[in-house]
Amino acid sequence: MNRSQASRCQSVWQPYMESGRPREVVMLAASAAGKGRPRGRAAQYSAGSRWSVCACVVAMTTDAAGEPAPSAAAGRAGRARKLGRWLARWWSQTPDGRTYRRRRADAVMAAAGLGVVVVCGVLVANRTVLGTDVAVFRRINQWPAWLYRPMWTAQLSGVIGALPLVAAAAALLRRLRLAAALAAATLLKVWLEAVAKMVVQRDRPAETLHDVILRGNSAAHGLSFPSGHAMVIFAIAAVVAPYFKGWWNVLPWVLAAAVCLSRVYLGAHFPLDVVAGAGLGLFIGAVLNLVFGVPSASSGTTCASR
Repeated sequence: MNRSQASRCQSVWQPYMESGRPREVVMLAASAAGKGRPRGRAAQYSAGSRWSVCACVVAMTTDAAGEPAPSAAAGRAGRARKLGRWLARWWSQTPDGRTYRRRRADAVMAAAGLGVVVVCGVLVANRTVLGTDVAVFRRINQWPAWLYRPMWTAQLSGVIGALPLVAAAAALLRRLRLAAALAAATLLKVWLEAVAKMVVQRDRPAETLHDVILRGNSAAHGLSFPSGHAMVIFAIAAVVAPYFKGWWNVLPWVLAAAVCLSRVYLGAHFPLDVVAGAGLGLFIGAVLNLVFGVPSASSGTTCASR
């Protein structure tokens, strides 16, 4: 069979193969070979090309070893099974072989974080420590101007977009449970922040004080309690820290503290606002750790709650 005949043959029989109808291919091949009256596409070929058509059909319906070639549907099913095995593998363990477990410490952290939010909310609503809160705010807000650039850079880690961004990075690194937890944290942050702001309703520092130093594009109006930036970064720290080993797991907490200080320095929040935001972020992160689990201490550790 020359190249032209092979090209014509492929254009005739390929649609049938891709549609998963090999029986029709065989029937058409038999018709073209003279075993029946040529019909349809088979009629395009003369009697002199019968054996070429049959050879083409055989080549298209068998692989190099002479076995029947898999259909397109079978190929898609195989790819789906492969993806399912890949997801199951990386959902059940981390790339370094560690399995997942639930910690009592996360239950304690969730309770402590929620308690911090409640206490801060009561203090703000009753104006119990207003003088102290304002004094600490002014002290931090008046720090030297050269701190503006590092403080402004640090507070970017607390924007709402940081959660889906870190979730995408976790997925790329095959930490699927971490990615799912961070995606859920995004939704919880938006909802819980709205509830807390509606309950407490505290104005921004620039609306209640006359000597506030607003830096950058810090908000001057709106509700201040709790700090959304503090919620985001503490939720990230609580969820991400267990994935680090050794002293590296301290790094997320250092960054979280820097973000809280930056929000006061920039003039956007009072100290109790960021403390409440940190508590709410801890609550979100700890609850998600209990739901999705955290990596075990070593690859040899197994856990029934995986």
